[in-house]
Amino acid sequence: MMPLRTKVLKLPGPISLLLAILALATLSMAAEVPTNERARLDQIEQSLKSDVPRVWCLDGSFTTGGQPTDQAYAKAAASGFHSVLSLRTANEGVDLARERSLVAKNKMRYFNIPVVSSAPRSEQADEFIRLVKEKSNHPMLINCASANRVGAFMMIYRVLGQGWAEDKALDEAIKIGLRGNELKKFARDYIAQHKPK
Repeated sequence: MMPLRTKVLKLPGPISLLLAILALATLSMAAEVPTNERARLDQIEQSLKSDVPRVWCLDGSFTTGGQPTDQAYAKAAASGFHSVLSLRTANEGVDLARERSLVAKNKMRYFNIPVVSSAPRSEQADEFIRLVKEKSNHPMLINCASANRVGAFMMIYRVLGQGWAEDKALDEAIKIGLRGNELKKFARDYIAQHKPK
């Protein structure tokens, strides 16, 4: 049997380099969330869309958004979520005890780290990392009023807990809802202080 011969197309250096970079970037993005998993996550987003502002299923472990409605917790539980993490404070007009009760009624764990947007604290980021690292909490719905705090804290976790580049984590954080300069500064400072030397 004769070996198959393939014809190699030779392109000028810069063009072939550009094509190689584009191919790698496409493979890299596709490798993050497989197509069938993305379709499942898109269905979850659709089911939560009317009950969770700015909802975004980042991956199979984390879904982010603004303040959920009461109905969101039953939908999250039906979609297989194991926990809810709220970054809201009691003085923001949300009844955290009632929220905890609704989440528990739907057989999920409830966590609350009361972060003040203008004054986040390092120990709150420490606690956030501890909770999101715990696999038994996944999938987890992480929320605050508008996803601003969620973006900052996910940025910290992506860099320190998962080894992401800071720029990539910041891009995702902005898509999640990060917009406050104090929170961006907090996230960058926390990362700088805790990044292994």
